[in-house]
Amino acid sequence: MVEITEFLLPVKVLLIEGNVENAESLLKNKTKQIGLGENDVATINGKARIVLDFGKEINGGIRILTHYIENGLPVGIRFGESLTESITPLGVKNSTNDHSLRDFSVSLPQLSDGCYGQTGFRFVCLGFAGGKYRIKNVYARSVYERHNVVGRFRCDDERLNEIYSVAQKTLLLCLNGGMIWDGIKRDRLVWIGDLHPETLGLLYTSDENENVASCIDFGVSETPPEDWMNGHTSYSFWWILVVCDYYRFTGDREKVGLYVDYLAKLMANTEKCISENGETNFPNNFLDWPTSGTNDAVIGCRALLKIAAKKGGELLKSFGLDDFSAREILRKLSNGKREEPTAKQAVAMDYLAGDAKKENASVKLSAGGAKGLSTFMSYYILTAVKESCGAKTAVDMMKEYYGGMLDKGATTFWEDFDVDWTLGSGRIDEIPQEGQKDVHGDYGKFCYTGFRHSLCHGWSCGPIAFLTETVLGVKVSNGGKTIEITPSLCGLGFAEGAFPTPYGKIEIRHRQTESGVETEIIAPKDTEIIAKGCKLTRKDL
Repeated sequence: MVEITEFLLPVKVLLIEGNVENAESLLKNKTKQIGLGENDVATINGKARIVLDFGKEINGGIRILTHYIENGLPVGIRFGESLTESITPLGVKNSTNDHSLRDFSVSLPQLSDGCYGQTGFRFVCLGFAGGKYRIKNVYARSVYERHNVVGRFRCDDERLNEIYSVAQKTLLLCLNGGMIWDGIKRDRLVWIGDLHPETLGLLYTSDENENVASCIDFGVSETPPEDWMNGHTSYSFWWILVVCDYYRFTGDREKVGLYVDYLAKLMANTEKCISENGETNFPNNFLDWPTSGTNDAVIGCRALLKIAAKKGGELLKSFGLDDFSAREILRKLSNGKREEPTAKQAVAMDYLAGDAKKENASVKLSAGGAKGLSTFMSYYILTAVKESCGAKTAVDMMKEYYGGMLDKGATTFWEDFDVDWTLGSGRIDEIPQEGQKDVHGDYGKFCYTGFRHSLCHGWSCGPIAFLTETVLGVKVSNGGKTIEITPSLCGLGFAEGAFPTPYGKIEIRHRQTESGVETEIIAPKDTEIIAKGCKLTRKDL
């Protein structure tokens, strides 16, 4: 893992208050060295503030090149993922310094070149309490891990291209310290339950997947098998899916072999919490925030456990271990009373676990279009919609949902989003007009109310896996050696992309013709390609 640092100029000066001269000079590319004779600087006299827009979400801080100062006082620095967050003091609309310091004051020395802050942001507000300052430049200090990005997607629908690109950027920004963080402003933590969509996104993006392996290690190091990861029962179930999919994509027996005994003990501990009549006795049932505290969460967690037990049992058998506990979990759960979920998250998991009838699930999942989606659960909901309602319905739903964030100025995808938030609200790069809602400060629920809401959250990267699996039609198995291709172009004229395998990169191009879909694939010669619903032309690497 290599960490890269870049220094980026702001693209706009969005707000100036007080006596500020030549603020536009802060947008100019100059020598990154403070000198004695600087003559093109922004001059601030007395109490004032400036808001800079760097044009995109960034992980890092700022670098300020300061010329001469007269009677200087501390300068306030406030980072924001939205314009309004950058101008809102701590404590207002839940604006906080939780997890990363994003609102503080510093004393700027004259003739200085200093770096300040480490958080997630796009906007920076500099507040001057008094004195005279001559500022040469303010750069964003962008810090990110360099990964070999193989995965790509492109088609003749620019909205889909943008959604894929922003989802991938969101994920890559959340790769930090060799781990996968939930967010770069708040939740700079490894939440194992949130890791699965990020794992799929990274496995489809890069052939460097040490971050996934490190998170698997971290979860085990913090949690005995008789306990629950991050204090949530379901997070241990998600850990099982992370390990199983890591193995499905990589075939890394050495790594996964370290944890099969842990998996077996975890399965045995879980089985003890299920009665013969299928009732569960877990400390908590958490599926996602929008369903927390509801019966839908209980139903969704049971469905998640069924999926994890099936896959976990198969993994144990592949390593020659007894899958008795996995089979017992499935047997006991099958004795449980059938309950009908209502929330799309629970309906999706219920369907993917094989419990819901297709016709019932399709009605509930398609109702209201993108209403009822959550960013964390979007991959699972959209996959269930694809299988029950058809790929075109799922793709349109994804465009409505993720496109809603893009229309509000998002350059990365958010911790949560509700399409109803788009009604009567402004963009994140504008101050709301009279009568408008602030899409950042006025919304959010649970732990992410108002400005505490993260606007760059790794778990929202579901479109990476969804578009690769649905439009490109990719299904990976056998440690990346076997690839099944079943494209669903959904009215597109063409779609193309690539993704990594342990054997090398696979490139795909689908083209819709009058006689059907024609597919060209360039693949490593050691891989097996199984094409369905298309006419395949293959070229070996």
